Amino acid sequence: MERIAIPVLDGQVSPHIGRSQTFFIADVEDGKVVNSAELPNPGHGPGGPPPLFIAKLGVKQVLAWGVPEHARDMFEHLGVKVTLGAKGEPKQVLEAYLNGTLELTREGLDGGPGGCDH
Repeated sequence: MERIAIPVLDGQVSPHIGRSQTFFIADVEDGKVVNSAELPNPGHGPGGPPPLFIAKLGVKQVLAWGVPEHARDMFEHLGVKVTLGAKGEPKQVLEAYLNGTLELTREGLDGGPGGCDH
């Protein structure tokens, strides 16, 4: 089984993982979602920052639009793979990822919308 997380803001993949409202968490087995939940972002206080929170949930793959370099480094250290450039409604993004049809964008990854200023 693989556990996948997608940061969510206003029903879409969040342009910045730290500013997401929730995380869509899905358990996938044989290419199919067998369980899913949406959990609130704990922020940078107790239970956070998001990379620690996500890793503690057993997530091994994050599908995101933008993740600042320091957070990507933390995910890597925690054994969580990050795929950048995912945009859209989280369930559709997950379905496309599972089907091998997910189209990724570079928008927002280099300091534009969704970029990180720290």
